[in-house]
Amino acid sequence: MFLYPALTIGFLFVAVPLLVHLINMLRHRKQAWAAMDFLLASYRKQKKWIRLRQLLLLLSRLAVAALLIAMLCGWTGGKGTFGVLGGTTTHHVVVLDDSYSMADSSIGSGTPLVSADNGASAYQRSLGALQDLTRRLASDDGVHQLTVIRASRAAMTTRGGRESADAAADLSVQTVTGDARLINRVMATEASPIRTDLVPALDQVTELINATPADAKYLYVASDFRQRDWGSAERLAQSMRKLDNDVSVRMIDCAAPPGPNLAITDVSPARDVWVAGVPVVIRVTVRNYSSAVAKNVTLSSRVIRYSQDVIAADPTRSFSGEVESLPTMVIEQLAAGEEATKSFQVFVTQTGTHAIEVSLPDDSLAIDNVRTCTLPLSDAEKVLVIDGDIDGRGAYHIASVLDPGSQVRIGAVPDVQPPSFLRSATAESLAAYRAIYLVDVPEIGENAADAISKYVRRGGGLAWFIGPQASSESYNRSLMAQDRHLLPAELMPAIPLPPPTDNQPDIGLGESASLLLAPLQSVGESAFSLVRLTQSWQLRKPALGEDPLPDQPRVRTVLTRRDGLPWVTQHDVGRGRVITVLSGLDGGWSNWPGDPTFVVFLLQSNALLWSGAAPPTQRMVDDPIDQIRSSRDYAAKATYLPASLSPPRIPIEIAATPDDESNQTDDGPDNAMALGDDPRLHFVIAPNEMVIEGQGEVDEVLRPGISEWVFNRTDGRGEVLPVASVIQVGEGDLDRADKADITQQLLPTEVTFVSSSAWSEQNRTAGSSTLMLLLLGLLALFLAAEQALAYWASYHAKPTTQSASHRHRPTPPSNQPSAAGGQA
Repeated sequence: MFLYPALTIGFLFVAVPLLVHLINMLRHRKQAWAAMDFLLASYRKQKKWIRLRQLLLLLSRLAVAALLIAMLCGWTGGKGTFGVLGGTTTHHVVVLDDSYSMADSSIGSGTPLVSADNGASAYQRSLGALQDLTRRLASDDGVHQLTVIRASRAAMTTRGGRESADAAADLSVQTVTGDARLINRVMATEASPIRTDLVPALDQVTELINATPADAKYLYVASDFRQRDWGSAERLAQSMRKLDNDVSVRMIDCAAPPGPNLAITDVSPARDVWVAGVPVVIRVTVRNYSSAVAKNVTLSSRVIRYSQDVIAADPTRSFSGEVESLPTMVIEQLAAGEEATKSFQVFVTQTGTHAIEVSLPDDSLAIDNVRTCTLPLSDAEKVLVIDGDIDGRGAYHIASVLDPGSQVRIGAVPDVQPPSFLRSATAESLAAYRAIYLVDVPEIGENAADAISKYVRRGGGLAWFIGPQASSESYNRSLMAQDRHLLPAELMPAIPLPPPTDNQPDIGLGESASLLLAPLQSVGESAFSLVRLTQSWQLRKPALGEDPLPDQPRVRTVLTRRDGLPWVTQHDVGRGRVITVLSGLDGGWSNWPGDPTFVVFLLQSNALLWSGAAPPTQRMVDDPIDQIRSSRDYAAKATYLPASLSPPRIPIEIAATPDDESNQTDDGPDNAMALGDDPRLHFVIAPNEMVIEGQGEVDEVLRPGISEWVFNRTDGRGEVLPVASVIQVGEGDLDRADKADITQQLLPTEVTFVSSSAWSEQNRTAGSSTLMLLLLGLLALFLAAEQALAYWASYHAKPTTQSASHRHRPTPPSNQPSAAGGQA
């Protein structure tokens, strides 16, 4: 192999000494001359020695010419060229950082990268470094074993329960052959959309290196060395300190000085009642990861509508739904390191799950310029309102806010029922309601408490307005037993509010007021200046040293009394939300129902209660993708089309498994409450398991964007469900860590940093450095031998006096030409 193959034509120069020798051997015309006859007789006598000297001289000159051309061409020898000197085994382990920041293609000022790397991403440079290393190993002598592992695969196998490098590695202790084709599959990979550090990969390769016998061991870490991961490298240092002392560590820096980068860190619908025909607010958050101010940042958005008419997916398009572009938004100025949130409304009249996509103009890191979410819209849904007051004043206040009539559409349809409704209530009958409002209900029976508990844990929303008719003993016995936690704590007797000593209002904002009163945050407690409160229930406080109850939920205080006691609280039970107001709505203890702040509170509370049963609007790319369907309504096979910006999309067939266990639990998947106790089919795609099993579709499944499920109903119709897959934020911060600080933190492990361009140059010449020294030595040896042979093969007269030389010199006849050119 040659570093400069074009110069190999110079080997034709080797024939020059041979041609000169052949020319000198041409026969000439013989002339009779006594002195020459004497010389020819002497030559015939020593013919063998003369020819041997001439042959050695010719070979030395050919060798000198060949060595000169070989050195000029950069000959690197061949694998096993010097195998006779000893066959050593060397283990090379390459860790490729393929987190999505490695997709950075910026080229900053003062970059050490060569022009060939311009426009290439950091991950492409890491692959180039791997290729250069493999090519050198293919030509080096000895046995070279290669292990290549990507950081994302190591992290995913670790999360999947497999911490072995054999399961995560693309190559595991493979012998490098002469053609170096074993890395072809790795060279076809791209930077993953996973955010991860190198700790799982280093843990796995450390165990592999220490367990694999070899005469020499090398660890190469190809990364971009961002401040985010390497600024505090203690966890990485702990992993590397487990390496044996005989392991040499090389850090290959594949990144350039970072260029400008903006990222969309969040796209999500505002928490509200998501109903078809009601405008939904979408919030977009943009962060400036650059060191300079960004001006006139444009945001493009579009909605993909999946109406009931979309019954089959179209693999030839990026989206099977109807795409509608929305007006462009502009952020006039965004300071370095700052975030800005913009909002826009989406109005969709069709029920079903739709999709939203927002994008930024291209910059150095493209993957965080696009973010998506889904928008599940339902038709108007019923809410259950039960009032213990005979006059039903509390139910009236709730119903008038949630369904004001006229042309105002909230999306909730109040269903007012008497307290007797709870006696026959079951979890299945309650599943028909999106939220339940219980106002001053005197007692809660055991069966009702059990049904309400199952309803809430499956994602239902529950709001208590506990007035004077409520029995604290019945509530505590039924709602707090069997770890139901349907109340924030046990009820204690109601206590009056002490008279005010100043102008402080009766109601104050709690630490979690923004949860339900965000529109009133700017006004503060003065918004409640007209609200009067005379008394309310109090919650039991745990005694000093008392152990908390098992699975005690976190209770958030939204509103407090003037004396600091909680008045409105919120806590979660399972997947559901519970809001508790420690007074009724009949006007006896408080005039709050007649205050405008009550309308804001109830609308925000209704939105929160509905959110528990709402399906998620996005998933992380490496999270499992699962769907639950009723086996009565759906076939047991479905199709999943991964996201793709360049169709056609390749569908993946998924067979469902019976989900018997989820029938027995209250905490089920997103649509568990709607299914009730129907037999279920579980469709699941687990990226971590796919990596462990070595399935080839994992790269497509991990791609962010809008993917689609296609379900087949038993009535013959198809159903297309979009899924938004997004990346974890943070990798867009491209600030570089200082190499000296990294070296210091990794001590006592000694590491050597080298840029990817310098690494490539080293690998092009490293294989020939030893050989060049050997060639240079041979050239000097043959030059000396050629001079010695030339002196030995030539005639040198012994020195004599001038007269003697004239006296004994023969004189040729004047009429005969010289025969000195005769045959040698």
